[in-house]
Amino acid sequence: MRIFIANVPHKLEETELKTMLTQFGQVASVKLVTDKETGKRKGYGFIEMPEKEQAKAAITALNEKEVYGRKIALSEAVEKEQERPGGFQRLKRDFRNSGSNEEIDGNKW
Repeated sequence: MRIFIANVPHKLEETELKTMLTQFGQVASVKLVTDKETGKRKGYGFIEMPEKEQAKAAITALNEKEVYGRKIALSEAVEKEQERPGGFQRLKRDFRNSGSNEEIDGNKW
């Protein structure tokens, strides 16, 4: 199960976070997101735990726990949708003016 973690203190290292989580079960990976340009942490990340029940126990125990003066927030990660729900696509409109008085569907443009 993939876990989303937010409000992560900048002092908290991935190894420390992994140690906190291993008391609930096996931790496959911990990734705290950093800014590509500055290298600074963005304050959130993702944790992968193979066993769903262990992951839920970790979320329950650690959500709103204070770490280095900040209350971390843990929840089940939700995957981003690749397309709009229902397969709807946003229509692209063409506003080029051809300079002519074309008639389309009885309307002059």
